[in-house]
Amino acid sequence: MKVAIVGAGLAGLVSIKSCKEEGLEATCFELTPYIGGLWAARRGDAGVSAVYDHLITNFNKEMMSFSDYPMPAHYPTYLPKKMFHDYVMSYCERFDLEKDIKLQHKVTNIQRSEDYSESGCWDVTVTRLFPVGDETVEETMRFDAVMICVGAYAYPHMPEIPGLQRFKGRVLHSQDYTNSSEFDARERVLVVGNSHSGCDIATDLCHRLSKREKVMDQVSNHMIAQISDSLTEEERTAAHFIAHSTKQVLGVEKPPVYMSSRSGVDILKRNYGKPVGLSVSFATDDLRLCFPSLFQRLLRWQVGSGFDFKKYGLNSPITKPGRSPFAINDDFYDYLTKGMVKAVPEVLEVSDNSVTLSGGEELEVDGLIMATGYDIHLPMVCPEVINVDSLKLYKHIWPVNSQRGTLAVIGLFKVAGSSPMILELQARCAVQVFKGGFKLPSCDVMESTTKAYRPNAGDHVKVQFISYVRDLAKCVGCLPTFGAYWTQPLKWFRVYFGSAFPYIFRLVGPGSCEESWDRLVTARSRIHASPEEIRIAEARRKKRNDNIFVGLILTATAALYITLWGFSLYFTWKSLKFGWSCIRSLFDSLKTLYASFSK
Repeated sequence: MKVAIVGAGLAGLVSIKSCKEEGLEATCFELTPYIGGLWAARRGDAGVSAVYDHLITNFNKEMMSFSDYPMPAHYPTYLPKKMFHDYVMSYCERFDLEKDIKLQHKVTNIQRSEDYSESGCWDVTVTRLFPVGDETVEETMRFDAVMICVGAYAYPHMPEIPGLQRFKGRVLHSQDYTNSSEFDARERVLVVGNSHSGCDIATDLCHRLSKREKVMDQVSNHMIAQISDSLTEEERTAAHFIAHSTKQVLGVEKPPVYMSSRSGVDILKRNYGKPVGLSVSFATDDLRLCFPSLFQRLLRWQVGSGFDFKKYGLNSPITKPGRSPFAINDDFYDYLTKGMVKAVPEVLEVSDNSVTLSGGEELEVDGLIMATGYDIHLPMVCPEVINVDSLKLYKHIWPVNSQRGTLAVIGLFKVAGSSPMILELQARCAVQVFKGGFKLPSCDVMESTTKAYRPNAGDHVKVQFISYVRDLAKCVGCLPTFGAYWTQPLKWFRVYFGSAFPYIFRLVGPGSCEESWDRLVTARSRIHASPEEIRIAEARRKKRNDNIFVGLILTATAALYITLWGFSLYFTWKSLKFGWSCIRSLFDSLKTLYASFSK
């Protein structure tokens, strides 16, 4: 079975891997000359999004790992952009995925084959972007199935604010933001939007430098580099401190970075006693479903969100049970309280060099950064197949008008959780449908049970993390159930109440592997740990398991001994009681006989 995959980002790579795992022939077409999607993209590439330089993953490395390829032990708990891209490339190399990828190939059209109703096949038109001779080459190929893996972060959404076209300063989307060096320290910058990217960019802009500071920074670094070989570690540290202090003295006073928002948000830190994500489990998901209000209170108590939003100009977050909006940032609260970031209300209108806020205040700014999300566009698919204006995807994967289920959309979601985990399960689920391991319901059923996306709405592609993951795993056949562990209750307790690491979905069903259980039980020890600490922890775990085994044997032996001793006492008591009754009977008989003789 031949499968066409559009895009070689995370979604495309796990789709190739899932196809190869089940014996399908995959061919991936990638628009850019590199692999890795937004983690590898460069600023200015058309039709692709790039992440900013200082981005750090929001969830710990074990939650961000692929289910059958854990991250190296020496990786930090949270990964910077380059390190995560290195991990993705090592995943690609480990499973030999690169040979199935055709770089600089643009998919321009996907349409049903003439015999689609019988075969379910698709005609895919591909344009080779690097010329052969004087012409680009366009080719139409036939595939048994198609997986569209372009994601939800390719086409930036620019809000329609009155007067925006008249603004004389810089206007850019968060997609085009690289780092704080793009702005001078004297510039007044307003970030529109308070999501993850909005908070990250606002805090990063607090480090912007003036032209004088940039020159000083380059000169001092160059001078220290020239003499670094002759300096000790203490002298090198002192030189950097002196250069930094001089730069602060001769620097300029920076205006605050303004951040505009129309709704409230909770700002969480990556570590609130323990890394973000470790509290996510099957048990907490059932708690959210059964007792949403209680779950919301427990969540707020755990993350310690007692921040006074109104005092600093932020609205209180919307508190729908289990759906409170939040962003993850370690520095935002500190910068907000220090005045380096200032929260302002919603922008109503833009003029030449200022904006008008919802409270009537006018704010002079030199630059606008729109952290306002992304629109959905699938230009390679005709509207008859997928209409993005009224997009309805069954389980966020299949178009509801898909008669054969051979077209799957992977990665068109937004989630407060681990994206790699969901991407992998979506791909595995689609492949099971292609093979016939899981059957889709009729088009009418899919239509009636699927909610239509609302274009440009903030929650149009949001999913509940663990609920959605469990639903996908059930379709794949890799969801651990109590029935599979009824003879091993301790293992089931770990699966149900423990952190929902991706290795759980390699314990049973298609693609299961023996190493998954060890990866699952040692995942916590690999967070905040060096390789030596991991080795010691694993040795202790094995020793503890041995001790538990010995303890169980001793307990069972003691229980057997006590049981036998109890039985012996019981029968001894019965024997004594029977013997006493015999003696009494004999005594009564003798007494009766003596009475008869005396008469």
